[in-house]
Amino acid sequence: MKKKKVYVVEDNEKNMKLFRAILKLIPDLDIFEESRGDLGLELIKSGDPDLVILDIQLPEMSGIEIYNELQKIERFKNVPFIAVTSFAMKGDKERILAAGFDNYVSKPIKIHEFRELVQKLLKV
Repeated sequence: MKKKKVYVVEDNEKNMKLFRAILKLIPDLDIFEESRGDLGLELIKSGDPDLVILDIQLPEMSGIEIYNELQKIERFKNVPFIAVTSFAMKGDKERILAAGFDNYVSKPIKIHEFRELVQKLLKV
């Protein structure tokens, strides 16, 4: 079976460790990581993701800007994107989903729910 590729762009090391720990619970995944928005965009463009997890607040380029850039490229149109943010203000979820993200997860991450969401999107 082909390994699934998950790309995570997150600038907070604690959150990245948590994502890594959760994703490692799912068999047959390769995890690619970047902490800066602009470098994350380049990493994703050079890869072949099955799922992209983007923090919204990133240095150099926001998760929404990365998403918008990738949506201009045909091969990313069917890739699921999860927005992760500590912004849990009224209207934020709607704004992020309106930008086109498939899912929205607010921090702090609920481990069980997050893992189920990833497995559902990857169909594993």
